[in-house]
Amino acid sequence: MNQIKERLAYLKGLAEGLNVGQSTPEGRVLAGMMEVMNEMARSLDRLTMMQDQLEEYIEAVDDDLGDLEEDFYGEDLEDDDFEYDQDLELDDDTAIEYLEMNCPNCGETVFVDEDVFKGDEIVEVLCPECQETVLVNDNSGEDDLAGELRD
Repeated sequence: MNQIKERLAYLKGLAEGLNVGQSTPEGRVLAGMMEVMNEMARSLDRLTMMQDQLEEYIEAVDDDLGDLEEDFYGEDLEDDDFEYDQDLELDDDTAIEYLEMNCPNCGETVFVDEDVFKGDEIVEVLCPECQETVLVNDNSGEDDLAGELRD
């Protein structure tokens, strides 16, 4: 920014040295341009100052947010955006098993947890394709149970 001010001061001195004044049309144009450039330099100074203040403010807010996160989440908080929970990882012995059946309305395959079939109560499952209710363990109607155990 200082470079701009120095160059403007040099141009003003050059214009005065060349006797560029308000007496000629060209002199008035050059003097007007110098005044506009002066205003632009002052505006740029103000913008730079405001930018610096905003950067300081944002850094302070970021620090405060970091302190709040540390207080809320504890000191184990990592900088990762996603923390993988290894407890959710299932091995072959604990894998969720499910049965598949066909929707009587649209024929789409509907996957149902194996535990649903172990009980005697009728369970309603929503078909993901047609949004119709499929009754599981309803012995009065026909079940299109495929009978395949999946994991």
